[in-house]
Amino acid sequence: MKLKGRRILLTKPVRKESTIKLSEKEEAEIEASMMRSWTALEVFAIGDSVESVTVGDKVYIPSGALKNCEVVEVDSSVKLMLQEGDVAIIW
Repeated sequence: MKLKGRRILLTKPVRKESTIKLSEKEEAEIEASMMRSWTALEVFAIGDSVESVTVGDKVYIPSGALKNCEVVEVDSSVKLMLQEGDVAIIW
């Protein structure tokens, strides 16, 4: 896999599976609520033009950008694809 441009892939935190069956609406509400607590997401991969972050950095992405990110499956795990400019804080 080779990521192009100023894109970054972040590792999406894994949510524990519930034994209770939830509707799609309820699942979406829980996901949106969880996004607000994601304050330090790990950079999984960077595009060939990215300059400000490196793989392994922890970053904060505003929830508005997270709501509009692309979801990509890589090696059977879910990643979030955003633009480098969406990064607000780097740890």
